[in-house]
Amino acid sequence: MSWGHTVSRTKRALVGPLSALLMLSACNGTTDSPVSPSSLSSLLLQDLVNSVAATGVHGAPRPGIAPAPGGGPRIVVSGNQTVVNGGTLAAEVAADAPFQTLYLYVASTTVGLATEAAGGIDGYYEVRLPSPQTQTSVLLAISQTIPLSELEVMFAVADPSGIVGPYVGLTTAVTSVGTGDVQVTLSWDADSDVDLHVVDPAGEEVYYAHRSSASGGELDLDSNAGCAIDGIRNENITWPVGRAPRGQYTVRVDYWSSCGVAQTNYTVRVNSGGNVQIFEGSFTGPGDQGGAGSGRFITVFERATGPTATTLGHAPNASNPSTGSWRGKPTAAPRK
Repeated sequence: MSWGHTVSRTKRALVGPLSALLMLSACNGTTDSPVSPSSLSSLLLQDLVNSVAATGVHGAPRPGIAPAPGGGPRIVVSGNQTVVNGGTLAAEVAADAPFQTLYLYVASTTVGLATEAAGGIDGYYEVRLPSPQTQTSVLLAISQTIPLSELEVMFAVADPSGIVGPYVGLTTAVTSVGTGDVQVTLSWDADSDVDLHVVDPAGEEVYYAHRSSASGGELDLDSNAGCAIDGIRNENITWPVGRAPRGQYTVRVDYWSSCGVAQTNYTVRVNSGGNVQIFEGSFTGPGDQGGAGSGRFITVFERATGPTATTLGHAPNASNPSTGSWRGKPTAAPRK
């Protein structure tokens, strides 16, 4: 295992209001550029990353620039190369010496700045762990609105005496998906095929073989379908603003195929009108190639507002969350 610094600094074009941001340089040897860090509107870190948790401990958002590195532990960081707006990013941090504090920020190079100066992305997260350790899992909750096509997330750890080690970057592309009154996302960490299923209040199931419901639900991202590995490792089901019906929704996750990997860890994020829940789990085994009614029960949530649920005239396999069983025999649907 090698211990290094940032892994990638390839930047993509910006979108949204920051598209005019320029790389700060003094090619002509002067400093009279009309664009300077102080003249640019800052993004806040929480505009991009809503929360951070490591080993179950929630990080505290801090203003300003993250602590400077010193001679603390060096780390290796791994995680998905793609995130979706409104989704999650799981990362693993391993160090060459015990640490008790983790720091995280989004590099200003993400928005085209040469340095971590004012006018970039302000703020960082500090996670104080209950005891020293050499490895931890970190979970980031990503904002539903991101004006960027790529994030370079910087990680560092401090030893129990507070000495910070070098920062290491994890660069991840942002894939834009739908949000709305209800958004359910699924993210996983291996080249396997995992499927998201959501049953709406009318009993209509949205999943890979039935991508939209009469109530407005839509699966707009299906990754690694049939083990055709695309590396995105995210799925998203959403109901647009004003369309999500009132009533009960059931969320399941199905291990369609391992595609040859030994284990797959997943995260599900449910956002119903700003009420957010996050669930984590793992799969082993070959997978079941499941269709309607298949999958592991994740949660039930209920909306008290919205239109009356409508259906196309059939209700694929409604759930019984108290027992985790399903009415009717799950049937495998043809894979695209």
